[in-house]
Amino acid sequence: MDIHTTFDGPRATLQLVGRLTVTDKPGRIKKAAADAITKGATAVVMDLSQVPYIDSTRLGELIASHVTVTRQGGRLLLAGPTDRIADLLTVAGLHDIFEIFPSVTAAHAALEA
Repeated sequence: MDIHTTFDGPRATLQLVGRLTVTDKPGRIKKAAADAITKGATAVVMDLSQVPYIDSTRLGELIASHVTVTRQGGRLLLAGPTDRIADLLTVAGLHDIFEIFPSVTAAHAALEA
């Protein structure tokens, strides 16, 4: 898994690339989100469009990232999940926890509204 972070004013976009599994270094997603807030972002958009698979361990890390960002006064939005990941979020009951958008563009638009 790779994480690429870009900043645009008060928002950060974390582009996650690859499968998110227990074999990844623990805490990378949460740290990237927390670092974005520390660097001045008030919103973090996680781009999941290039993530074909998430296991339960990394799903837990997405939840931890959400808690970390919101506790620091920010917003965490998920963007572009594949159908498989969108279904997983729904089955896990997380569609009510996360703000989920079909694309990064849609997530950015929601932040500007």
